[in-house]
Amino acid sequence: MDTALTLFADKGYDATPTSLIAKEAGVSEGLIFKHYISKENLLEAVVKAGYRRITDRSKGLVVEEDPIKLIGNVLDMPLKLVEEERNFWRMQFRLVDEEISQKHHMRYSHSVMQKLEGAFKKLGYEEPELETEILMLLVEGLWRLYLTNEDKGHFIKMLDLIKAKYKR
Repeated sequence: MDTALTLFADKGYDATPTSLIAKEAGVSEGLIFKHYISKENLLEAVVKAGYRRITDRSKGLVVEEDPIKLIGNVLDMPLKLVEEERNFWRMQFRLVDEEISQKHHMRYSHSVMQKLEGAFKKLGYEEPELETEILMLLVEGLWRLYLTNEDKGHFIKMLDLIKAKYKR
């Protein structure tokens, strides 16, 4: 699965034959099909495993009771999670329109959005649902920016500017 993740991140899912995954992993192609039945099942296993790791690593960020700190933690997620799982996010970036990717991303995002909505309610925002959507769009943009441009200094400046807008 690690080899498949790296190759899907580097070349894309469609451009990565199972024969190459097998060769790079030092296993037979038949072994891949024995375990996963199809390339699509392998992709789903890679995506699921990635989101399990992401969920485990981000749990502490969204249990924060202080709404301002919670918002800050959510804004920090692109930096923290991309640094820890760059290949996974590179693969996700390539798979953005794929149903498998969208399904797991929405499942993960839903729990974060619920927490954010609660934070905006605590802070007295008139439309916490819309504020949550706006913040998630910012997080998505930050994630893409940091993934495609490794200028960490510039990224942190932008992140700090956005965080300042949420301090009340």
